[in-house]
Amino acid sequence: MNESLQKDLIRDAKKGDAAAFGRLYAELSHELYRFALYYLHREQDAEDAVQDAAMAAFQNIRNLQKPESFRSWFFKILSNECKKYLIRRTSHPEDPTDEFPTLADASGQDHALRFELADLLNALPDEDRQIVLLSVLEGYRSKEIAKITGIKANTVRSRLSRSLHKLRTELEN
Repeated sequence: MNESLQKDLIRDAKKGDAAAFGRLYAELSHELYRFALYYLHREQDAEDAVQDAAMAAFQNIRNLQKPESFRSWFFKILSNECKKYLIRRTSHPEDPTDEFPTLADASGQDHALRFELADLLNALPDEDRQIVLLSVLEGYRSKEIAKITGIKANTVRSRLSRSLHKLRTELEN
């Protein structure tokens, strides 16, 4: 979507136009879901978190100051929703067999590697996992991640570097 169209849709969404917001959401929905799935590791929780984030974003779009920040603003909302789901899960544990990933189409070796990577990501502290996912999966730069997480950009860079080194080392062993 070009920048001009996005600004027009944001302007319309701020006026309460659900169809305009729907078009904006449609552009991000796959990325949002992928982020939530890697963050929460359960398909149902990821779908619910994305839905909750979309509702919150629509209800609060009037508060968006800069249209060019829409994507990072939406991811920040989703990140907060994911954190809420993790807190709820901790206080109300469910069946641990309902975990992601569903990798029916992966080869045996690829399947094992993906599970190992998911386990290693799970072992990272929540903020570090969020930084890795935003950087590696979504392609955000440290300044953008800093806006989303509220962590200084230099700290984001050092945590990302440390986390990626840790993941690389663990995968090599």
